[in-house]
Amino acid sequence: MFGKKKKQTQEVLRAQIQTLIGGNTTIEGVVHFSGGLHVVGQVNGNVESSDVDSLLIVNEGALVKGDVKVSHLIVNGQIDGNVYVNGKVELFDRARINGDVHYNLLELPVGAEVNGNLIRNPQPQDTDSDGL
Repeated sequence: MFGKKKKQTQEVLRAQIQTLIGGNTTIEGVVHFSGGLHVVGQVNGNVESSDVDSLLIVNEGALVKGDVKVSHLIVNGQIDGNVYVNGKVELFDRARINGDVHYNLLELPVGAEVNGNLIRNPQPQDTDSDGL
């Protein structure tokens, strides 16, 4: 029952990833991408996407030293910088974020670590007509 959902999720994620930064790779500078980016190595610089459906996966053992600006973020590695996500942030048990996390939806399991502020940015439909 639960295994089937996990397998379907993995297949969907694989279909969305267009770019991979491998485990033995270090990127220096700002990374602009569209679609999906899977980081297994290290990025020393900001990681940004203006795509509405952008997806960034930071693998276990991976490191991003810079700010992250994406639509959807999945982390099981480490980010040293502020995170800005207008969609969903999914942290796994080995996730480490050293910076503020700006999010709309957040999934935070036992073991994940955020060393900074959690700042919820509600979507327009989250507010009532009086603006309260």
